[in-house]
Amino acid sequence: MFCRNEFYRDVGLADLDHMIDDLENLFRNAFSLYLERRRGARFQPSYAYLSYDFSAIDSVKWRMWGGAMVQDEVRELTNILNHWHEALHKWQAWNDVIEHYGESAKWELREEFLLALAHQCMLRPSSVRDTLGAVATNTMHQVRLASESGYKDHLEGEPRKFDKRVRYMSRHKKERRLGKLVSQWPEGEGFMTSLRKIDSQEYRTDTSDYRNRNSHFIGPRLAIGVTHEVVRSVVQSTELVKQDDGTYMSTPVPGEWSVAYGFGGTPALDMEETRIMNLQQYLNARSCYKKYWRLLEAGMASMACSE
Repeated sequence: MFCRNEFYRDVGLADLDHMIDDLENLFRNAFSLYLERRRGARFQPSYAYLSYDFSAIDSVKWRMWGGAMVQDEVRELTNILNHWHEALHKWQAWNDVIEHYGESAKWELREEFLLALAHQCMLRPSSVRDTLGAVATNTMHQVRLASESGYKDHLEGEPRKFDKRVRYMSRHKKERRLGKLVSQWPEGEGFMTSLRKIDSQEYRTDTSDYRNRNSHFIGPRLAIGVTHEVVRSVVQSTELVKQDDGTYMSTPVPGEWSVAYGFGGTPALDMEETRIMNLQQYLNARSCYKKYWRLLEAGMASMACSE
């Protein structure tokens, strides 16, 4: 459980047993401090967890199983946001505990208790933005089916014939489709503006594009370590052109490209600074969730009451 194979492979059994005992004591003592911290401190986000009262959805008439689908998806969306909320509390508590240990102990404690948790939080902004968009699309589509005569049960991107494939749409196209779908309600614009604040370009830049690079290549590490020390890139070709004064200047060659290698490196993300940035993303997502409910309430106002 505790062994790091590369580190321990040349260690004798007696020494290994002693090292494992030390690690167990470290973990036990740190976890006790963590529990004390969770019990006695206030954490961010400081808001209450999101409510599971979805009774308003049952107060109106939906088409077929529309109401059941909306309620099921809203419940899962609420679960996701509340889980992120709780994970941020744990991240803050572990940061507070680990800060008081030496570098070697910090490394062990982060590996054992924190890195997987923080990694999960770092994936949330992108996934939650897409989830909120998808839930809102299904919800408001069902609202329009239940309240508008002649509205078709078809979404842009879906095939109109059986032999046609479904087109998998990019985030940009999905959100453009959603914007059109909700444009008839004044609350729609506020929701769309709020949605675009989640997983923003600024956040991706500030976190070295952590989610995309970890999902599709090699991302920055958390707390310690450098990645991408040598980088391959395709750049415009250049040539040295002699100037009138006898010197030479590197000049781009139009239409030609070449491969370049360089030393660089992506530094690790600071655990506390990154937590605060991720917290702001959670708050953006929570605000968007509230605006989703305002949009839903506006839509349900045009629906018939259930019997």
